[in-house]
Amino acid sequence: MASASGASSSGATPERLEKYPAFGFGFERSSRLEARQVPPDAEGLLLLFATKEGPSDRAAPCTQSVYRVEKPGLDATGTRAWAQGVFPTSDLDEERYVRVRFGRKPFRLSGYHVVDGKKRSVFIHAWAGPKDAIVFVGECEESLYRRERRAFQRAATSFKFFEQAEVDQGRRKWEARYRKTVLPFEEERIEIGVKLADGWSVTDTKSAMVLFHGPKHSPLPVQLSGAMMAVRRRLTADLPPDRKISSLAVVRICRDRGEYLTYGGSPTTVGYFNPGVGELVLYDARQDSEGPIPLDHPTARTLYHEVCHQYLDQVMSAASPQTWFGEGLSEYYAGARIRSGRVVEIGPLEQQLEYLQRKEVRAALPSLGELIGLSRSAFYANAAACYPYSYAFIRFLQTSKEAQSRRAWGSLVERYFLALRESWRSEVEELALSGITQRAYDAAVARSQLSALDAAFEGVDVPELERAFWDWITRGEG
Repeated sequence: MASASGASSSGATPERLEKYPAFGFGFERSSRLEARQVPPDAEGLLLLFATKEGPSDRAAPCTQSVYRVEKPGLDATGTRAWAQGVFPTSDLDEERYVRVRFGRKPFRLSGYHVVDGKKRSVFIHAWAGPKDAIVFVGECEESLYRRERRAFQRAATSFKFFEQAEVDQGRRKWEARYRKTVLPFEEERIEIGVKLADGWSVTDTKSAMVLFHGPKHSPLPVQLSGAMMAVRRRLTADLPPDRKISSLAVVRICRDRGEYLTYGGSPTTVGYFNPGVGELVLYDARQDSEGPIPLDHPTARTLYHEVCHQYLDQVMSAASPQTWFGEGLSEYYAGARIRSGRVVEIGPLEQQLEYLQRKEVRAALPSLGELIGLSRSAFYANAAACYPYSYAFIRFLQTSKEAQSRRAWGSLVERYFLALRESWRSEVEELALSGITQRAYDAAVARSQLSALDAAFEGVDVPELERAFWDWITRGEG
């Protein structure tokens, strides 16, 4: 029996073989676990299961997952190398296991890896065949391993493999859904739907797909879909695209913090945008998640912030703005006030502005010139100060009387946006001709950022701008 504290028991009840015809195998999955959504950037991960009644405020205490490793004839050394790639902080020992089944040779490792300074036990069992390897991974909190190991062993040894993968009936359902619509990104929607875990629902808009795990009749997905589209319309008006957007905006709303952390969210956040896959992920952080959510709640504000990151990524051809610009602008749009499906104003985030009015805070801050030159790592190393500083600077440029009366100041955000988009596209064309390496990519990002910075601040006296900004902060006019 699972409990909120994460304690569980493997028990001795026989489990039923569950078939996964699209993958060509089946195994006896524990009935104590439920299917969880597979993160889209988890290479080779096919299935993920976690404790049904696990804690809602931290990552699942126990998980089972299945990977496909596209490597013919994987051996013991290859299994260890793969495992250390997936679990880089691991310490694993090889176990002897010699039974060959279905023409697949087994290899087994066990040990632990470290997550956020804590050990988590790991059990790995690979079934290596002539074309690929199917790898079962059991993972749990260290204190649970003695009781969970039996469940891991039982699941790993129960695998049965089919000669040929059966037709995926699930795909037919999603194809039927979207073939009847005129929504764009049809194939992308179908692929996402096919991979959706049980219990998730979909709300579609013309430009987005909102995925929700929660009560069937919750108003949250429709409500947040509408708010997201309102913010996107405002962004489109303020910073219009110059080309048709070529990707689907995907928003995933997790059931609770525990699911969010298991999916890959940070313990210090309510949401994040993953530019690698174009997906925005968050969870409902309310104490009582029943009923409609206030549109100024921190969860909604997080959505607006991350929607800005997602929109910029789409309309700027995946350019990487400097952190002060990306985070400052996203915080600015987090102040969106929505009525009747539209943004009626971008209100101030009072706590951010009041923080900067404190003398001891200002004394410790870098100069404006230093802020706009900060590297990504330096910015986040001092995030508590840099977030409000960047936000307030963007708000000053967008709303203050001083900035609106000086075109070089009032148009700075737009000039940076346009210059970065243009310079990055030029860099991408050059990369396509010369070949892309990580070193070449990083150099191209740096050049595009410097080019945008030069264009945005051309003709601007930065010390004069900084004095006007701090006068504005001191007067409390934000």
